[in-house]
Amino acid sequence: MDHGPNPERTRREAAFAGAYFAALLVYLFFHPESELEHWLSLVLVPLVGLWLVRGRPGLGALLVSLGLERGRLLRGLGWSIALGILIQGVQFLNPGNRVGVAEVLARPWGWVFPIVALPFLIVTVGTTEEVFFRGILQRRFTDAWGAEGWRADAWGIGLATLAFILYHVPYAYLNPQWPSAGNLLHAFQLAAVNGGMGGIVLGLVYVKSGRNLLAVILLHAMVNWVPGTILVSQVKFGGG
Repeated sequence: MDHGPNPERTRREAAFAGAYFAALLVYLFFHPESELEHWLSLVLVPLVGLWLVRGRPGLGALLVSLGLERGRLLRGLGWSIALGILIQGVQFLNPGNRVGVAEVLARPWGWVFPIVALPFLIVTVGTTEEVFFRGILQRRFTDAWGAEGWRADAWGIGLATLAFILYHVPYAYLNPQWPSAGNLLHAFQLAAVNGGMGGIVLGLVYVKSGRNLLAVILLHAMVNWVPGTILVSQVKFGGG
């Protein structure tokens, strides 16, 4: 049974979340994961650990602690979608993105790929990374501050964003498709660019939506919609 806010338990949750992330980061340098594996490492395993640390509450209480509360799931969705559309416009300033999407849409049934890509991104990177980095890490770090207010939110956003940056370093270093492959300094720089701004924006949306996890899941998927559409089309056509 979940007995509500408890400072001692909150500190235990934050300590668990931080320790789990540190272990995960080391593990990722030896085994960069697939999207399917993220459902284990970013969702199932940490949620089971959090469930034990919280004293084995009901599933409903655990979901509420992440930001999935019935009656609040529509909070912030409107401007989350608007922000996502704005980000799409910015991404289309990149000629490579414009050409890539144009080539996809020019194919027979090419219009299907953007439709398929968005739900795919929602159930993969959008859900797995937001459950962990916003629902688990940011929420625990913010609550562990000991008092509500902008300082607590800034603390939570800052630590979760730092974790979000570090999380991308193994991929930037080990994945040959990244331009930083094999160069640790360049990998950190690229991860800071990709994860830094994204972590801050998603963290702010999480706060401003009243900790509605659904709002950041949707926004995260929309941020990746353009490259996701191109990726889905490459899977179908072998990159040709």
